[in-house]
Amino acid sequence: MEQYPLTEDHVAFFRDNGYVRLDGVLSVQEVEALRVALDVAVEDRRRYEGNEGPRTDPGYAKVFLQMVNLWERYPAFRTHALNPRIGGIARRLARAGSVRLWHDHALIKYPKDSKPTVWHQDWVYWPMHETGALSCWMALDDVTVKNGCMSFIPGSHRLGPCDPIDLGNATEETLLAKFPPEQRKKFLPVAVEMKAGSCTFHDGLTFHYAGPNTSESPRRAMVTIYMPGGTRYKTLEHIIGDRSGLREGEEFHGPLFPVVAGE
Repeated sequence: MEQYPLTEDHVAFFRDNGYVRLDGVLSVQEVEALRVALDVAVEDRRRYEGNEGPRTDPGYAKVFLQMVNLWERYPAFRTHALNPRIGGIARRLARAGSVRLWHDHALIKYPKDSKPTVWHQDWVYWPMHETGALSCWMALDDVTVKNGCMSFIPGSHRLGPCDPIDLGNATEETLLAKFPPEQRKKFLPVAVEMKAGSCTFHDGLTFHYAGPNTSESPRRAMVTIYMPGGTRYKTLEHIIGDRSGLREGEEFHGPLFPVVAGE
């Protein structure tokens, strides 16, 4: 499979800012295959109450519909999660010898009765001792400010871990309010609009946000999370649970966390 033409400028931008946008990572055909598979997964959820994801309370549901570990059940999502082209990008951005899959999840932000995904970090929810894990947020629709594209605060990954935010019951300013006014003035959010098949990668500590979907159609995205090889398990209650039997301090390994790129 042909590698994505990732440049050293891309890597440097990611390291400096904690995120990067990459255009045209998936073909039209690859995007359409994921859209079809997502329609099936949503219908399965409706019919069989499967793929419920971690939260089903009303406040969280207005933020987005989340379905996790679809790669384990649907061939199209498995192909995507283990795509060496995307995993290779993650490995280079992380400057790691290898990267393993942590999990994938589909995020659908429905229109009309929609809430923003408030400012938060990802890593603070993950049972990992080491930082460095990163997410690929793949657009399955063209994303704009109107339908809830991603926004980032450049350089915020350098601020270190903050307390987790309850995404279903927080306000837009919950995380940012923890910082003094003079520091908050330096936070300059960047909204990242892009076409379907393009993506962003962001560090697990980067502050990010997505506004409500005020369009007429759902906003669909597929998120794949990678962790550098050697990342160790930390005992921490996690939204999708720990099914691996890993012990405190043990390196992630095994079929639930396959190597996607590298050694």
